[in-house]
This record gives sequence, C-alpha cells and structure tokens, in this order.
Amino acid sequence: MSQSAAVSQATARIEPFYRIEFSGHHSRYLDVTLRLPASSSGYRLSLPAWIPGSYLVRDFARHLVGKHAEDARGRRVAITPVDQQTWDLAAHDEPVAVHYRVYCADFSVRSAHVDSSHVFFNGTSVFLRVHGAEQARHEVVIDGQMLPDEWRVATTLPAIAVDERGFGDFAAAGYEALIDHPVEIADFVERQFTAGGVLHRMVFTNALPETDFDRIASDVARICETEIELFDGAPFDEYLFLVALDESGFGGLEHRDSTALIFPRAYLPSVTAGGVSKEYQRFLSLCAHEYFHNWNVKRIRPAAFAGLPLDRPATTRLLWVFEGFTSYFDDWLVRHAGLIDETQYLAALEETINRAMRGKGWSRQTLEESSFYAWTRFYQQDANAVNAIVSYYTRGAIVALMLDLMLRERGASLMDVMRRLWEHHGERPLLEGEQVEALIESAMGEPMGEFFDRALRSTETLDVAGLLARFGVAMLPRAEQGGPDAGMRVDERDPQAARVALVFEDRPGAAAGLAVDDRIIAIDGFAVNGGNWGERIARHRAGDRLALHVFRQGRLLEMALTLAPECLNQHRLQRAAGDIKTEARFAEWLAPH
Repeated sequence: MSQSAAVSQATARIEPFYRIEFSGHHSRYLDVTLRLPASSSGYRLSLPAWIPGSYLVRDFARHLVGKHAEDARGRRVAITPVDQQTWDLAAHDEPVAVHYRVYCADFSVRSAHVDSSHVFFNGTSVFLRVHGAEQARHEVVIDGQMLPDEWRVATTLPAIAVDERGFGDFAAAGYEALIDHPVEIADFVERQFTAGGVLHRMVFTNALPETDFDRIASDVARICETEIELFDGAPFDEYLFLVALDESGFGGLEHRDSTALIFPRAYLPSVTAGGVSKEYQRFLSLCAHEYFHNWNVKRIRPAAFAGLPLDRPATTRLLWVFEGFTSYFDDWLVRHAGLIDETQYLAALEETINRAMRGKGWSRQTLEESSFYAWTRFYQQDANAVNAIVSYYTRGAIVALMLDLMLRERGASLMDVMRRLWEHHGERPLLEGEQVEALIESAMGEPMGEFFDRALRSTETLDVAGLLARFGVAMLPRAEQGGPDAGMRVDERDPQAARVALVFEDRPGAAAGLAVDDRIIAIDGFAVNGGNWGERIARHRAGDRLALHVFRQGRLLEMALTLAPECLNQHRLQRAAGDIKTEARFAEWLAPH
C-alpha cells in the first residue's frame, strides 16, 4: 500500500477540528489550530490553490506563517513539504495540534482580509484540507475574545452552540461544505427579509450611515422572490448577502447559500434618494447575478468542477453557460422584478453589447476558447487583452440574448432551458457542451448546430441587430467617443498627464507607436492631462496630425498622431416602431413579473 493510500485509509474515520483566534487581527493575522487524533501513518495536508467561482491559481498557501505541529505532550511533530501547497504530517502516537497564522490583506471577495475594522475570510484561505477525511464532519470554533465587544459573526456555516454575538462552535458536513461559507465579523448593519418562505439576511460593513438599508433589502427581496419563483423553489434553507463597502471596489463571489459582494458605498441609495440610478442598478444586477449562481454553477455545474480539484486549474468550455447566461439574466431579472423600466434595461443591455465589441478580441478568440483559457488569459489580462481575447461574460450574454429571442419566437424562452437544466442536472455534474446544446435544440424544436458552431466555435460576427429588430429594438451604430478617433483610451483621473490606458490595434494610437502606460504631457506644445484629453481631441478634425510629447519609462519622446474619422464600433439600442406582432414580442420579453 502506498503512503498516500495508507494516509487516506487512516483518515477516513477522523473529524478535523479547527479553532480560529484573533490576537493578531490588528496586524492582519488570524490564528488557526487544527487538531487531529493520533495516527500511525500521519496525515497529508494541503490548502486549495484556487477558490471555486474565480478561475485563477492564487496560491493561498503563500499566506501561511509559522506553521508547526506538536503532540499532546508538547513534542514537535515533523511537517514535510510535498509541493507548494501540500505537506505530510509525520506519524504520532498522541493527538496532534497543527498551528499556523494566516496573513489576511486581500480586500476582495476571493480571499481574506483582517484589520481593525472587520474580519472577512473564505475557507479556502484558512482551513487546511486533511486528505482522505473530506467527507467527514468538520468542526470549527470561532473565538471572539480578542475582538471588540460590538463585533458580531455573519455566516451560514451551521452553528452548533454560539453566543448572542455569533461566536462559538460550528460544523460542516465535509470539506467542500466547510470552504463554501464565507465569514464576516464586524460591527455591521443587518436587514432581514423572507423570499420564497426562506429567511434572507443582508449584512453591510463600512456603509455610510444615511444609506437606505430598508429600501435595499426590499428591492433585493423582489429579485430573490422572482428567481425562486422562476425555478419553482429555493435550493437552500437560508441565505446571506455579505456586502462590504469601500470607495471604488466592485465584485461578487457565489456560494451555495450566501454571496460575498464588494461595492462603492456612495453608490447605494440614501434615505432621501428616489428612483434607481445607473450605479444602484449595477448593485441590483450584481445581487441578481450572484443569486442566480445558486442554481447555475453551484448546483448545475460542469463535471470539471466536481471532486474538489482545488490543487490545479479545472478547465471547462462551458463558462459561456455559467457566466454568460448569468450575465444575460442579471439585468433581465432586475427588469422582471419591476425595479427598472424598459429604457433602463435597454441601456444596460447596450452596455453589455458594447463591452463585447470594443476591440478586436471578438475576431481573435472563440467563446469556447475564452472559457477554456480563462485561467491564463481572462484572469491574467495584459495591455493587449482588448485586442486578443473576448469575455465569456459579455459575448456569452449576447449568445444568451440571441437564444432567448429565438426561443421566444417559437413560444419558449431561455428560462425554460434553465429550468430543464435544473431538473436534469441540478446536483449532477454536467458534461461538456453537447448536453447543453441538446437541451436548447429540444426547446427550440429544430437543429441548432450551425448556430452553435458560429456562436461558440468561430469568431464570426453574430446578427444581434437582426434579432433585436424582430422584437422592436433598433441597434444603431455610434462612435465610441465623440469627435475624431485617436484609437486609444486615457485615464481621465490623472491630473498630470494623459496616461494611456488602452491602445486599439490598427487605429491611430497604435500607428503612432503609443503604448499602454505612456504619459502624454503635451499636444502641439501645450500641456494636456487625463481630464481634458477628450476635449482637446474634439477640437480637431479627422486627418489632423498632432505633435505629442510623451514620457515612457522616464524618457521624453516625440510622436505624431494622425486622427481618423470617428470609429463607429459601438451601438445604441432604441425602441423602433413595429407591427402588432413585434410589439407583443417586446412586451412579453420584458414584461415585469
């Protein structure tokens, strides 16, 4: 029997026990102790390399500090590295405690962040995996003695015995469940509501005091109720939104009965605000997006994600379904819940289409390739990404839009397909694209091979405009920016120079030799910065040749930029006059729930 097999057999009956303490939280540390029983063969331990829902190897193990083990009599037990994230704990005839600290300085939804204002962590950053014991009960004690008295715990990790602040004993039915319950500890604001008969909580950390928390909870409740009804029931017994507020952050990460969100605090509505601003609409769509993932990716998921493949990338060609479909439905659900009107919805859809069509990536990478290479290309974008890759979020959303409209012309909808996926593949791994394509073809009532080959496996342009026209929506070309085309974007926030943020291939900026991070300080001998760059360009005509002074890596360069006619690579969506049938299609597509 191999060592790993012996270890697995020996650990199958043990129940890992973790204790988390916070004596070093002011220094961004949390302290973890993992207790294991005596073992004649020892244990293999590891920390995940990535977190489900975020497809990038993040090497969480690099944040472990001071790892050591000792038995019940205080004797050191050897820990031997196997690779960058895996260790073998030597055999021992007494119970053993593995001690380590986790440095938590990543203010994101993917990792862990600890400071004097709050504690947030995902289990993938904190809990060592005991190989062979993944299916066993895992117990956790969260000890809040060293934290401020007003701080409370917010998590869906099942509680065994906790105090009035939420500190105490928790347990999970296996390692996969253990790492799928993010934890927030702070002096937060909380609101509760019921949707589909299920209790939902929203926890807001570092929010402005004038924020209208009651309104937000009411609006999100309508979204949750809508989604639960569309899927004919909730797949969980409780749900938690963890909302961390800051100045400019944006993001979300799905879990089986909770989500972690980051959003700019100033964009949430105040108690005096009316209507739904574009910024608040983004928050509602973010909530709808992560909530939709409860079905689409957390339970309907590709086979590649099954079995805890957390030590290496798990590749799939189906992210266009899991993220693309979800990105289409998020804005649609906010409209379906009656929180925005048709004009606001079309503006959001317009933005999605335009993001997908900005650069040349659409013609360089297929949608299946975008999904497959997410680990190395989408999540590790460089200065040329706009010219080289396409997003499975945005192009996937466009494909979802087209499928939805085609299905609606035949008396069905993409939501019908999602319900079928839920019925046939909820909690059962989904194989690669053939199963999804077959379900769509079944709902469509006709072969779709030619469409799938074009939409998923080629870089051909898709006739979105033609479909939208049949639903009474005109897709009109417009310029990316007003005035002549410079073929690039600058950072408008820089008051010292026009720092180049994007250069579009085969357009004037690229022809002039400009590159990302160049700092343009003058046009025709007069100073320019990020704030007035657009105004200065707009004063010229296509064909004008501008003399630029540019700093690159501390060296002053002179370049000539010849402006081109405005670039009509963006679109505006507008209601168009149609017959009774067209009007009926539009109304059915965007009718509030």
